[in-house]
Parts: sequence; C-alpha cells; structure tokens
Amino acid sequence: MIEEIKNLENEDITQIIKRIDNISAQVGEFVGYQQKSANKINLLEQNIEKLRNTVDAVDTVYAPEFETKSSFGEFIRKGSSRDLTVKSLNSSEEAGGVLLVPKLYQRIISEIAARSPMRQLASIETISTNALDIISEDGSFSGDWVSDTEERPETETPKLKRQRIFVHELYAQPKASQALLNDSAIQVESWLAERLRDCFVKAENEAFINGDGNKKPKGILSYAEDMDVLEIERNITASTLLDLISSLREEYLANATFLMNRTTLSAIQKLTDNDGRFIWQQSLSDSFKQTIFGIPVVVCANMPSIAENALAIALGDFKVGYKIVDHSQISVMRDPYTDKPFVKFYAVKRVGGDVVNPDAIKLARFAGLE
Repeated sequence: MIEEIKNLENEDITQIIKRIDNISAQVGEFVGYQQKSANKINLLEQNIEKLRNTVDAVDTVYAPEFETKSSFGEFIRKGSSRDLTVKSLNSSEEAGGVLLVPKLYQRIISEIAARSPMRQLASIETISTNALDIISEDGSFSGDWVSDTEERPETETPKLKRQRIFVHELYAQPKASQALLNDSAIQVESWLAERLRDCFVKAENEAFINGDGNKKPKGILSYAEDMDVLEIERNITASTLLDLISSLREEYLANATFLMNRTTLSAIQKLTDNDGRFIWQQSLSDSFKQTIFGIPVVVCANMPSIAENALAIALGDFKVGYKIVDHSQISVMRDPYTDKPFVKFYAVKRVGGDVVNPDAIKLARFAGLE
C-alpha cells in the first residue's frame, strides 16, 4: 500500500486531499444542519409545552364556563349565586330565579332528545320569544305549457297560511335534603340535571302524542278529524298495513316512519306475507333499523294499544309534519323554606309543538276487532 502511494504523482495526491477535504466539509455541514434541526425541535417542544400549560391554566382558573359552573353549583348547595345573572321567565326581579348555564342546558336538552321518540322524528326550532310563526302555502298553484310566442294565461295564486306555535310552561320541582347537598362527593349539577330530564321527558312525550293544545303542545292524535284516518274493521293484517302505506303520498313516503307502542308492534311481529315471510325485520345494527315493509319503526309508549276506536298506528314524514319549539332557556328557583328540612328546586322549561302539515301524517283506527 505504501509503495502504491509513493508511485502516485504529486498531482494525484493533491486531488485526493481536495476530495477528502470536500467530503469532510460536507459532513461538517450535515452535522451542523442536524444540530440546528434538533435545536429547533427542542425549542418548538418547549413552546408547545408552555402553550399547553397556559391553556390548562385558563381552563381551570380563568374560564368563564368554569366560573359559571362553580357559581351554579354553589347556588344549588347554598343558595348564593355570586356572579350568576338573577332573572326569571316573567322578567320579574322579585321572582329570584337563575338561568341554567349553557353547558348544563344543552346536556338536559340532549338527554331529553335521546329519550323522546318525537324529538328524534320531528323538526325542532329553538327561539327566544313566546311563539314561532310559520308561513306556508296552501298548494293551490299551477302552471301550463306554452309556445315561445304564445300569451301566458294567468294561473292560480296560492294562498299564504300563517300558523303560530306558542311555547307553554312545563315545570318540575325536585327536592333534596340539605345533608345531600352538603355532601361534596355528590355532583349536584348532575343530580339536578337527571331529575329535570326525567320529569320533562315524561311530560313532553305525552303532550307530543296526546296533547290537546290547552297549556301544553298539541299532539298528533288530536288532529284525527283533520287527517285521512284509515279505519281497520278487523284485526290487523299485512294487507291493512299495505293500505295504510298506500294512503301516504309519495313525497312523504321516502322519509316515512311507523310510530306505535310495543304492544302493537308485538302483534305486527307475528304477521307474515303470502310466502310465509315475516313482514317485520329486526334491527341488526344501529345503521339498519327495524322495519315493516322496508319502513322504519319507532316505538313510543304514549301511543295507544290496539283497542276499540284506538288510533294505535301513525305513519308519516314527521320531520315535515310536526314541529317542536323550544325556548332557549331553563330557569331554576331554589326554595329552602316551604318544605323543611328539604330544599326544593322549581325549574321551568318552555316548549311548544303542533302539526304543521297534516298531509304528511296518516293514522290508523281500529274500528272493529274480532
């Protein structure tokens, strides 16, 4: 090896040295770049950590939602509202109510919706006033075919209809002992939310189906005289269900749903078609709902059971046919005086509901049973 190097000319040795120097310089630049990148990454990680600590501090110390929630919990336990806005639904200062914080309000509304068949089917509007005005057309308009130069005759003009859906007061009054409220291990906000949810959902479900509109929403069964009711003269059969489906107009059939109670569904589950196949198809997953002739079925305990003159089955596009109106607030008043040693919480929620399109809903009445 040494002999080979001696045999190299001076110029060749010079070129080799230059190449080695170039390679060394490139390696040095690469190492320097790598070090700079590592420094930038470390600096970025430090900044992210500082940002995370700042956000955590804001969430736990300075966040308005946290402060409001803490103040509301103190109001439930002790009756002091600190910086909570004191107001009532009738804007009377002496009423002394407080509004639920938005997070707790949304939680109650979401849990009510999860347990309410009609809230899952109908359209819902949230308002801040006492009523919702709906303007619709009576559908009596028409058109006609004409040539390019032909005179256009006058067509029928639709009439506008105005419908007003009022919100009605629904109240609940859960109560608890002061010892329960003083127990720091109990989440009092969750306790109150569950009690209000259970009371409100029970009253709403009944009103959306059977309500007469007197200080409560008007239910779908109260419109039996205005709807095309299918009279079932005998026991329920597959043919009668097909007649009910056929009575619904095509534009509503695409998004139609059956609504009935569990007893009625049990009778339908036993029905078969002419080939002996069950017309009711059980749900295999959340994405595939239980169906009758391909139409989804929703069970509602407030629908009547099969009996003489009972409107036991409803079919329709309820999102088009029925409107639920929510007021955007729930107020709570704390009362530690009238039922000692218990503390009562008087909560008021305002809600309305009405049929806005009777053509989108069909009812079946059992006029005669064998």
